[in-house]
Amino acid sequence: GGLSPGGSSIAALIRDEIQNEFDKDDLEQLRRVLPECAEILGTRRTSLFCSSSQAQADKAAFCRGGSGSRLGSFSLNLLGGKESISRMHFAVRRLLKIVCSHFKGVVLFIDDLQWSDTATLDLLKSIVLDGEIPSLLIVGAYREDEVPDHHPLAFHIRELEEMKVSITKIKIGNLSVDYAIPLVAEALGMDDDDSKVKSLADTIHRKTEGNPFFMLMFLRSLYDEKLLQFNFGVMKWTWDEDEVKSKIVTENVASVLVEKMNRLQEE
Repeated sequence: GGLSPGGSSIAALIRDEIQNEFDKDDLEQLRRVLPECAEILGTRRTSLFCSSSQAQADKAAFCRGGSGSRLGSFSLNLLGGKESISRMHFAVRRLLKIVCSHFKGVVLFIDDLQWSDTATLDLLKSIVLDGEIPSLLIVGAYREDEVPDHHPLAFHIRELEEMKVSITKIKIGNLSVDYAIPLVAEALGMDDDDSKVKSLADTIHRKTEGNPFFMLMFLRSLYDEKLLQFNFGVMKWTWDEDEVKSKIVTENVASVLVEKMNRLQEE
């Protein structure tokens, strides 16, 4: 549909921001890939999975005249059960092939896989086993303590390993103090050689046991409670080390979030 009043101004602002974020070569690559993605996703806001005569006509016209003619045509007859799932897997893999063929390397990062269901994992397995998707690296992250042996994710990983799929596992634990220092320094925009930054990082590391999430939450809580303040006179962050050391750390993530919500309600 058309833009609402003021919509054109917003669109122009977004366009300018995007152009600032990407260089000319990046935008040119996107321009080449978008028409082919449009063909797969549908040219009139219709789904690949619906049975619409208008959608079929649109796609046929697009295939005859557009750069996506080499993709062939799709049958949009309504399917059910396994056939419908297979079609969806095919469409997603096709889309990834198009995107990956226009870039030297594409990284697909999927977080919180411990919450994924079997259908999602089946789709991922379909992508992994497709040998025709070039230059695609799939990176998945999950909490190991939430994925027991009977979890669907654990089952899928074992299944892929039995099929000789190359899987690199990287176990990420809590940060050592050596890594905590640059993390705190970067968050504050200060030099990691600064003795005060090192002392603060050491205190935060001891209180949070190096948990990255806790560290950033603790740093944020120092700011919220005005124990960490920006001094415009010297243009740097300042804090009282004794007050920071005396601050009590909440024991788990849930308590941290509850405490934060309680502070919001008070404000």
